[in-house]
Amino acid sequence: MKAHADQAGTWERRHRKALDFLREDIAREKKEAKGSNLSRPVDHSRLVEILLWEGNVEAAWREAKEGGCSDRLWLDLAARREEDHPEDSLATYQDRIEPLVYQTDNKAYTRAYELLLKVRTLMRRLGREAEFDEYVKLLRLEYKRKRNFMKLLDGIE
Repeated sequence: MKAHADQAGTWERRHRKALDFLREDIAREKKEAKGSNLSRPVDHSRLVEILLWEGNVEAAWREAKEGGCSDRLWLDLAARREEDHPEDSLATYQDRIEPLVYQTDNKAYTRAYELLLKVRTLMRRLGREAEFDEYVKLLRLEYKRKRNFMKLLDGIE
């Protein structure tokens, strides 16, 4: 759509109309979902994905905050915002660690550990090393029965 609209010189108008249509569609889906037993929640993932494709990370972040999005997109947003908004990225990563650890799956533990390394990097950058150490202690205490996860935590300096 963009290539054709650019050629015709109508991108701005069509772009705005397309985003408005998508927002209306999301609102309609949310309204229909109320009171129904939909298996998947209605969120702003489609809109966030488009805004990220356009390189508009700030608008994508606002849409994700307002209406939610998939974990994959949250992690993409966090990675893109690490440099300028480390606190936002930090919170996004931390929010996803414990649900992963809660699973009884070594792949989930590995993913949680990878996110924990990102948290460590950001906390060091923010001068919050002591807070990170406390966070790891709490994880050790809470999930001490998850031996394979504990082994991964042993690799944290």
